Order: sequence, then structure tokens, then C-alpha cells
Amino acid sequence: MSKVQTTADPEVLSSKSVDTIRPGIRKGVYLSSIVAAIGGFLCGFDTGATSGVLTMVPFQTRFFTEDNIDYLQGLLLAFFLMTAALGAFFSGFFCDRFSRKYSIMGATVLFCIGNIFLVIGHNFGLLLAGRLVGGFGAGLMTNGIPLYHSEIAPPDIRGRLISFFTLMSLFGQVTGYFVTFGTSYLTTDWSWRAPYLLQCLVCALFGTSMLFMPFSPRWLVDKGRHEEALASLISLRGEGNVQAEFDEIKEEIEFERSLGKRTYAELFTPTNRNRFFSAAFVAIATSFTGVVAIWYYAPQIFLTAGLSDVSSSIAATGGTGILSFVAAAISLQWLIDTWGRKKLFLSGSLVMSISMFVVGAMFEVYTHVDVETGEVILTNSNARNTIIAFLYIFAGTYAFTWGIATYVYPAEVFNMRTRAKGLGLVYGFNWAFSIMITYCVPLFLATSVSGVYFFFGACQIVTMVGIFFLPETKGKTLEEMEYVFGAK
Repeated sequence: MSKVQTTADPEVLSSKSVDTIRPGIRKGVYLSSIVAAIGGFLCGFDTGATSGVLTMVPFQTRFFTEDNIDYLQGLLLAFFLMTAALGAFFSGFFCDRFSRKYSIMGATVLFCIGNIFLVIGHNFGLLLAGRLVGGFGAGLMTNGIPLYHSEIAPPDIRGRLISFFTLMSLFGQVTGYFVTFGTSYLTTDWSWRAPYLLQCLVCALFGTSMLFMPFSPRWLVDKGRHEEALASLISLRGEGNVQAEFDEIKEEIEFERSLGKRTYAELFTPTNRNRFFSAAFVAIATSFTGVVAIWYYAPQIFLTAGLSDVSSSIAATGGTGILSFVAAAISLQWLIDTWGRKKLFLSGSLVMSISMFVVGAMFEVYTHVDVETGEVILTNSNARNTIIAFLYIFAGTYAFTWGIATYVYPAEVFNMRTRAKGLGLVYGFNWAFSIMITYCVPLFLATSVSGVYFFFGACQIVTMVGIFFLPETKGKTLEEMEYVFGAK
């Protein structure tokens, strides 16, 4: 129980909190959120570029053989996700110790070093080293940025600002797809080196830009730097009286600090475990949508669906990225802070499950495998068009619903004492389960063309049941989440 809980009714507190922070244009908080979200662009670009690179003939010829291509491609992606999971798990320590801002900058340096290894990579060992280092940076970044966003945002637009990470990630994906589409026409190793070189340049720009962004006011208060915290809050809110908001933050955090040393065990105490398990459920359920595997293997899936060449499959994948970006932008602007989180989760799971069942059925009924070459052949052009259409529907729906809400919900439910550690564990689980899914998908596809889609469709049905039990968090301040999760 927090000190604030004993002083005011939650509905009254929510109204007052929102009213006191509405004044002003708030250019500072939008600018800081957009700059921090460039990290999302880097993560998305990596996904889009890597999915295209994996299909390029010069890349495949240099690193794989026909016998080991499925295994090594899965290993390459799994290693990235493995260290990303480690980065996410340890991010709580780094974000609490060195600040959210400096942790994001450190993650950018690691991401850049990893991509340098890829650019100069002349053997599979260097390639793996680059994915290992870059993965740790990506894991640290995907926790640090939503954490930073959640702590600088006013409650009435918090969902929108946290969602900038998702929007920029999708924009990065689209850019990655079309950069590799352009470089796929090269016949040299620069067809796959060039996208990673471009990513290094963006890393340098992003890291430099973050130097000029303010620290999280809540982190500054937590470190006893009250004057800096107030100045940071003023710079983020613009005009208007921020003293009431600052006093509320200070009162809550000082009470939490009085409780003594922070440990991971606190996440499982009666006042915190509902938050932790709710956030963990969302993160794990996100992995089982299958979206990470679809993103990485989309060009190969489109090839299986009957598109004629690598460049066409990459272009089709880029089309899903454009649709996803538009869908996320619409949801960010008009739905996440008005419609709420649960409605987005539920509607998204319903449509995505239908999409996966339809794609699985088309592959099951209309494909056969050439016994001599092992090639999967789709025998019906209408089935091919249906598969492509529902993959587009799946991608757009994910971006419109889960893609926006999945970073918002976990980032806003924890209190200051447990937020960094809780998010670290939660996003670590997300990366860990993504490892399993991503590594298994190519092996799954090699044995059953349709089974993987039926599996993901069934996972969405199970997810819908779990979502019904999650509390809604729309419109509440971070300090009010005690009430949302049942504190008296």
C-alpha cells in the first residue's frame, strides 16, 4: 500500500492529476518521446533487413549449404533473441543504476558494435558474434525506451507516447524491407552488408540525439535530485503548473524508498504479484501470436505461397510493413487512449486467430511437396491470393491492436520500486519465448507447411480467455495503479 492511497479517492485523484498536467502544448514531452522512439526504428529495421538478407543468394551461398541452411538460419536468429532476452533481464539493474537515458545510449553503442561485426563479417563466427552483441543491445533498448516513455508521459496521452516505440519499429521494418529490396539486385556481398552499414549510421545519430534529452523526472526524484527533477518535468510539460504533479510523484517515491532495499522478490509480494503476472501474461502471449516468426520468415513464406522470386517476396513483405505502419498510426492517434487496452487485445486476438486458421487451411488443402526436390508447390492461384491477403490482415491487425498495446500495458502497471526490474523480467520472458518460437518455425515449416499457422491460431483463442481477467489501465496515473490492481 502506498502513502498516496490513504489520502484520496482514486477517481478524484485521477481527475485532478489529469487536469493539472493538461496546460501547454507539451512540445518537450513529444520531442523526447519521438527521439527515444528512434531506438524502435533500429529494432524494426534489424527485423526487416534480416528477414530480407536471409533470402539473398550471395548471403546463403557464403554462409550456408543445402544441408545446414534451416539449422543455421534458426541458430542465427535464436542467438540474437537469446542475448536480447539476457539484455532485457539485466536491464532493470542498468536502468535503475545508470538512469533510463544512459541505459538507452549504452544499448545503442552495443547495437552499433554488433552491426559493425556484421558489416565486416567474412565467416559465420563473426556473424554470430555480431548477432550476440547486437541482441544484448536490442534487449536493453526494448525495455529502456518504453520505461523512459512511461515515466515522462502524462496519463492522458501515455498510451500514445509509449506507442511511438511500436510505430517507429514498424517504420524501421518497412525501411528495412525496402532497403534490402533495393540491395537484393546486387550480386556481391554488399547486397547484405549495406543494410547493416546503414543501421550503424542511424545508431550513431540516435546515440548523439539522446545526449540532449532530459532524464526521467521519476528517476531523478528516486535518486534525491529534486531540483533537477522539477526542471526536467517543467521542460517536458511546457507551460502550466506542474507542482501538483511533482508533489504527487515525490510523495509516492519517497514513501517507496522508505520501505528499504529493492529486490526482485518484491515482484511476488501480494501488492505486486497481480501486476507482474498480468504484465508477464501480455508479454508471453505476444510471443505466441507468432508475429516475430512471421516478420523474420515472411519473404520465405511468400515464396512458399507462390511468388516468383526473392525480390518479389521481399517487396510483398514490405507491403505488409506499410499496412502495419498505417494501422499502428491510426490506433496510436485515436484508439489506445480512448478505447482502452483490453478491447484492443481482444479484438486483435479474434481477427488474428481467424487469419492464421485461414492461411493454415489454404496451405493444408492446396499444397503438395515435390518428393524429388522437397519444394512446396501451391496448386491454386486463388489460394495463393487468399494466403497473401490474410497474411496482410494478420500483420495489419497485430499492428493496430497488440503491436500498440503490448508495450503500453507492461510499462504502466508497476510502481517506481519495481518498474525497472519488473519490466526487465517481463520483456526477458517475451524475448525468451520468441527464441523458442523463432528457432522452431523453420523446422516446423520443413515438416508441416500448415501446422504452424493452426498452432498460432489456437494460441490466440487461449489468449482471449486470459485477457478477460486483466484490469483496464486507460487514463490512470502511474501512482494510481495500486487501486487498479486491487489495493485498498
